[in-house]
Amino acid sequence: MKNQPGSLGPREGQIVELLLQGCDNAEIARELKMAPRTVKVHFNRLFLRFGISDGIKRVKLATLMYRAQTPRLINGVETVSTAKQQNAP
Repeated sequence: MKNQPGSLGPREGQIVELLLQGCDNAEIARELKMAPRTVKVHFNRLFLRFGISDGIKRVKLATLMYRAQTPRLINGVETVSTAKQQNAP
């Protein structure tokens, strides 16, 4: 990955937030009052920035962004799991 997930511009952040809410390109365009083609251009730039070049690009981007927002939750779950294993008889 070329850049860190947190290095989004304001408009990219809005697009990613709507992506994480499950919106498709048309819904994002409507919500942000922009052309659907502009949304697609933003996504293509994000795919390039984060090195996403194949497969289900939107899913990969959404997963990456979701993980970037919840590192403490993921670490907390791993810590709890490890603690339970250590205390098990």
